[in-house]
Amino acid sequence: MRTRAQVLKNFKVQVVEFLCCFVLLLFYIQICAAQNWFDRTNGTVRDVYNTSSCIPKPYACPHPQIQFYLYTRRTQEHPELIDSLDNNSLYNTLFNRKNPTKLVIHGFGGGRNLSPSTDMRKAYFTNGAYNIIIADYGTLVREPCIKQMEWAPRFCAFCIAQFIRYLSLHPRGIKADKIHIVGYSIGAHIAGIIANYLDPKIDGKLGRITGLDPSIFFYMSGNRSRDVDASDAHFVDILHTGSGILGQWGPNGHADFYINGGSSQPGCSGDSLFQTVACDHTKVTPYFIESIVSNRGFYAYPCPNLVSFLIGWCNPEDHEYVLMGEHVSHKARGIYYVRTNPQVPFAQGDPRKRRKTNNSTTT
Repeated sequence: MRTRAQVLKNFKVQVVEFLCCFVLLLFYIQICAAQNWFDRTNGTVRDVYNTSSCIPKPYACPHPQIQFYLYTRRTQEHPELIDSLDNNSLYNTLFNRKNPTKLVIHGFGGGRNLSPSTDMRKAYFTNGAYNIIIADYGTLVREPCIKQMEWAPRFCAFCIAQFIRYLSLHPRGIKADKIHIVGYSIGAHIAGIIANYLDPKIDGKLGRITGLDPSIFFYMSGNRSRDVDASDAHFVDILHTGSGILGQWGPNGHADFYINGGSSQPGCSGDSLFQTVACDHTKVTPYFIESIVSNRGFYAYPCPNLVSFLIGWCNPEDHEYVLMGEHVSHKARGIYYVRTNPQVPFAQGDPRKRRKTNNSTTT
């Protein structure tokens, strides 16, 4: 058990780290504002095509650089490309509507053959049979096209929504309420924007969105329609690891999980401040991936506030604990906190079991 001195020392360190990162964030915002990187449009569908970005024309969906690859247990190494313009395309794949469907949307600079997409699908197939669909837009949003990051997510969301329409109308497909979208960083916001383009009468409502540390940049204006929120799916769970720095503070979903307080992650101490905050932001993906297959589990609990959590003054009832990650209860509501180990395995298991073990050894 940590001593009071250790708790206070850890709290001071996290406060100093947060203040340093906050100053860095304010500096970055000033740079962005000076270069007019923040969009002041109203974010409607009519604005989707109003851009001078470096995305190649035509600005229409489906777009050749937004592709949908289906992975199943039998096609893990040889995914099948689904063409939403071809009705036979889904027939010619091993898509099984009886299996759970996961639609994975990577972040800026990601792709289907890059982590965490590769690690995530391996974890799912270790756990069972799934339809894993990777929405790969990696070649669409590249440096130095940084200015289009405000517009490109909306365009990607528009095209992904069209793909979901294809699945919902196809005889062999599924409605949106059978789809679980997992979005990382900007991909989390893309997942939320998709909901704005779906017709509940035709497509249904998305079943679940899991947002992995939704990005803070380019989503700080008054237009909340760009953010993922609880209205976007039947259940929305958000995992926070870089809140207030590279990730949004929130809360955003039905259930928001602030891992190790939500901003500073154990094991993230790089040679520079940027490396440290980048590590905090990306640490969310190995946490979630481990939750898919973990026997220990990430057990989260409510706490009056962040300060109470950081100094260890939380007293949750046994019935208030919930699993964080893939196997979260869809009845979970509100803000939760969870601690992790600094190294693999990150999950610490059920605190209630540890308490019972400690009580039995002391009696």
